[in-house]
Amino acid sequence: MSRTQTKAFLYFTALILFVITLRIILMTSIPLLDTTEARYGELARVTATGHYWLMPHMSASQPFFAKPPLATWFAASSWLAFGHNEFALRLPSLLLVLLSCLALLYGAQSLKLTRQQWLLASFVMLTAPIGFISAGAVMTDATQLAVVTWAMVLLWRLQTSAEPLKLDQYGLWVVLGIGAIAKGLATWALIGLPVLLFWACSSREVIYHHIKKIWFWPGIVLFIGIVLAWYIPAEIYYPGFLKYFIVGEHFQRFLEPGWKGDMYGMAHRQAIGMIWLYWAVSIAVWLPIFIYGIVKDKPLINSKLESQTKWLWAWILAPLLFFTLSRNIIWTYTLTALPAFGLLTANFWPTLGRRFKRLMQVLIAAWLILATIASLVWIPQQTETRSARKLVQDAQSKYPTLPLYAYSSDEFSLSYYTNGHVQIIDDYAAVKTLLQQPDKLLITSAKLAPQLVANGQATIIGHNNYHVLLMTKHE
Repeated sequence: MSRTQTKAFLYFTALILFVITLRIILMTSIPLLDTTEARYGELARVTATGHYWLMPHMSASQPFFAKPPLATWFAASSWLAFGHNEFALRLPSLLLVLLSCLALLYGAQSLKLTRQQWLLASFVMLTAPIGFISAGAVMTDATQLAVVTWAMVLLWRLQTSAEPLKLDQYGLWVVLGIGAIAKGLATWALIGLPVLLFWACSSREVIYHHIKKIWFWPGIVLFIGIVLAWYIPAEIYYPGFLKYFIVGEHFQRFLEPGWKGDMYGMAHRQAIGMIWLYWAVSIAVWLPIFIYGIVKDKPLINSKLESQTKWLWAWILAPLLFFTLSRNIIWTYTLTALPAFGLLTANFWPTLGRRFKRLMQVLIAAWLILATIASLVWIPQQTETRSARKLVQDAQSKYPTLPLYAYSSDEFSLSYYTNGHVQIIDDYAAVKTLLQQPDKLLITSAKLAPQLVANGQATIIGHNNYHVLLMTKHE
């Protein structure tokens, strides 16, 4: 490696370590955010303390059918091993995003990547907003990212190898089996759709040889065993799980706008095509590279593209095209396209003109400065308003003997930070009854609080932008 290459290697390594440090700071400093992160944090806590390892639970009486258990297993195990804190819950997501970067390194030879290009691709993944946030949030997305990335790398290694390695063939089917307990059919779709799109742009000979290398009976048997090992016991012990998870979460969620059958939240009704705006936000500062690539390569209509470039564009565009007509989407659905975009960016970088490259360097520097300021100052301040952590801590430190109730407020962070001891009130009549009892603590939404204190039966003793802590009148 030349002196220039060594300098570039050290430069990107330092930048990546800097970004990881920023992420760790946030992982340790901010509370679990309502609703998504606090929901999965509470799910991990209840699963760990209640030993619900077959099927994660939201409470002793409520099994969680919305997602398979792999991400919860990781979070709950980390929580037990490294302490009952936010960092322990978030650590698996960081490791899984880094594992996705290692998948690109494993496929470097078949992807024709230098070490510098691999580092640039990893840097793109970690600095794109969707990657930075997912690398340290208590969600299922980082688990799915790792599964999809490894599957796509293994598929490409099989495509490009003259004689496929048994390790890659076994590895592919093991990863597909793990995908079933990561996010189920959605994971398979995010792997299969790019492959189908690539095949649609390839010759019959390419398709035939790819299928021939993928089809591996020992691996298929292992894959079936992995899938059935969890899904059969899950349905036996929790009848109705498969119907809700397969039909509801995989079909009704996407085909029925505003789906009413969601047992654990609410369906997200978005405008058709919103996934493309989400993608623009997801990659943010790297968006000019994406636009440059679209103009340069004209993917899907340019028959002269080399095979690897087709593969990477299929990997990026397949999930975006698939979710274009879906209304029930969130921005994390763009995440699995990020590794391929990182690879394309690494390939495009040497072809950029001097002015374009200089512009990108300025944008990246500005982005890193902004991310540093936000991580150290702004985000820690703002996130306290998206969680009940501080209010719960205040209530427990100042009034340790008083019971705590909650009404019309996000209950997940409340439940997590009280270890499940908060008493949830479901109807307004019960709130009126509570207000007539002295020395009770109630956390409610900031919108509702003024109505509850108007008659003088309660006073505000703590608040943030979303939650208010009330105490009922003294005796």
